[in-house]
Amino acid sequence: MKRILVAFASVFTLFTAVPAEAVTFGVPDGTGHPHVVNLLFRLPSGLYSCSGTLMSPTIVMTAGHCTEEAGVTDLNVWVTQAPVISIPPSGCNGNVACFNTYMDNLAGWTKGTAHPHPNYDDYAQFPATFDVGVIVLDSPLSAPTYGELPPLNFLQSIKKSKDDRFTVVGYGMQGYNPAFLSDIWERYVGTVKLTEVNSTYNGGYSAKFSNNAGTGGGTCYGDSGGPIFYKETNTVVAIVSFGITPCIGIDYNFRTDIPTTQDFVDSFLD
Repeated sequence: MKRILVAFASVFTLFTAVPAEAVTFGVPDGTGHPHVVNLLFRLPSGLYSCSGTLMSPTIVMTAGHCTEEAGVTDLNVWVTQAPVISIPPSGCNGNVACFNTYMDNLAGWTKGTAHPHPNYDDYAQFPATFDVGVIVLDSPLSAPTYGELPPLNFLQSIKKSKDDRFTVVGYGMQGYNPAFLSDIWERYVGTVKLTEVNSTYNGGYSAKFSNNAGTGGGTCYGDSGGPIFYKETNTVVAIVSFGITPCIGIDYNFRTDIPTTQDFVDSFLD
């Protein structure tokens, strides 16, 4: 998740906030994954950006922390499939109501309603984070394919060294540390490796993935809510959730092959 300070008279200034996770060590995605979208949403503390996956023309799956803060569900949400994002000055001079109207009528953005998992509570039950949410769009978005949920316990069936590489896609920063600092606000794609299904920080909810140049990818601020696809398929095996070190090293992504995720998301798809 990226926090966005809106300078209405000029341009958008971006800075990081936690919890958060963009694709590091990746490459521009272009039109490769039009079912991966960017979320711009308003919370009481400010305006933020996340990533998400179209699971149907009107349903976006994302992270719980991209849908709620301190018990307050997103006040406004807008979604776009544009591979590169550029929001021009609105001329609202800091007026929130003016900006909301501006975004509601901005070409290329679709408004939606956020729905956090009913048990999500800002990681208070960690490692049971319940970090999954859904955005229901006011109007449909078309894509050649949509995300799919995996079979239950799919990650536990993965064969090490053969099937443990996955595709990560998102709109986050391409790096945070000074040597890699980059924030283009563009959809990027990379490759990550599943390192552990069960680890200290997951409790059965989050799987551990690599985040380094050696595997060809990882996540950073703004990739929160984005998908971890199984290889080159549209099967989303995890949702980008949190990292221990900023945008490098390892990430913990919320599993979609567990009943907690599938029961919640299926209730909207059904």
